[in-house]
Amino acid sequence: MKWLEELRSHIEIVGKKTYLDNAGAGPLTKDAADAVRDFLDLWQSEGEPWELALDHIVEAKKYFARLINAQSWQNIAAVSGATHGLNSLLSAMEFKPGSNVVVSSLNFPTGIFSFHALKSRGLIREVRVAKSINGYVPLSEYERLIDDNTALVFVDYVSWITGYRERIREIAEIAHSRGAFLITDAFHAVGVLPIDVKRDSVDALITGTYKWLLGPHGAGFVYVGDELMSKLKPAFSGWMGIEDNQVSRRLRNEKLFEKPIDTSTFKHAKDASMLEWGTWPIIAFEGALASMKLLTTYEVPWRFEDYTKGLVEKLADSIGELGLKVTTPLDSHAAIITFEYRDPYGLAEFLGRNKVVVSPRPGTIRVSPHAYNTIEEIERLLDLIRRYIKSS
Repeated sequence: MKWLEELRSHIEIVGKKTYLDNAGAGPLTKDAADAVRDFLDLWQSEGEPWELALDHIVEAKKYFARLINAQSWQNIAAVSGATHGLNSLLSAMEFKPGSNVVVSSLNFPTGIFSFHALKSRGLIREVRVAKSINGYVPLSEYERLIDDNTALVFVDYVSWITGYRERIREIAEIAHSRGAFLITDAFHAVGVLPIDVKRDSVDALITGTYKWLLGPHGAGFVYVGDELMSKLKPAFSGWMGIEDNQVSRRLRNEKLFEKPIDTSTFKHAKDASMLEWGTWPIIAFEGALASMKLLTTYEVPWRFEDYTKGLVEKLADSIGELGLKVTTPLDSHAAIITFEYRDPYGLAEFLGRNKVVVSPRPGTIRVSPHAYNTIEEIERLLDLIRRYIKSS
């Protein structure tokens, strides 16, 4: 496949290793590394290219909005990571007395800790955890936990633990029927799955860029839908979160520092930039923008979803034939597959010595391919697992 060969040519690690740990961190593309290097060279030789950085922040928002089918790039905030984005969003929300929040036991811990912190300050009354069964949370569990006092439901789009692809649209319908908002962490989905926040009725979405988006650490995005955005009242802010921020001046073709910044009053931005607060990690966004540009040239993520589905299903079939238990629910999964193994670190270390990278987890091995991986790499992984089983 020509597109696959072209994509692999942009990812240096494929010439050295079989890399199957995109759920941990994807490999940095040559495009991202070059973009960062070029920006730093320009900064070093000419001084900080501030206006170029502002233009690229807006461009990055536009690319990300396209990836999730957002209404507008102005519904996107550029932040330093998923945790920063979530906490910025939560700090702008008002919670009625006695409110509860519903989360999934399959979520990445960062969001759950944020809600426990809200509870510890008395801002919400209860954190309700939807329990998983056989690697997924039944919709009936959400129906049981979400009630008229639920302020919001926070569910990962794809579980980092089992690779289960949540039924976001159905969960959103349950939440909305009881007056709650739906927020999703899409870190393990963006870049490899087709996401449509309008179709799925998502009120807010957070992510970083260093997994399937193949960018660097230090960049992330928050999508906020119009209805939720109209209700936000930032508790914290900074010079990028105000109405008259640097990007707005740039878009109006004004000289950025010709007039003083008015500190006598506070008018937060009317779009999602109200969540941005201070100066972004602009170097990280240079890399993230370059990788998003690369990925979108290959009809990402629609083509990638079908392709990686084939890799995961090949793995699932073969792992089962080896007598190992697959723990990923295969009726709704993403580009992650997990399976039980008695000594996950021993197996992962053996694979690593043979230049195959996977991720050991408690009692399981997690394999997370991307569209740059090949069926031959999957077969190499399987051959090595067979060898290890026979020798142990």
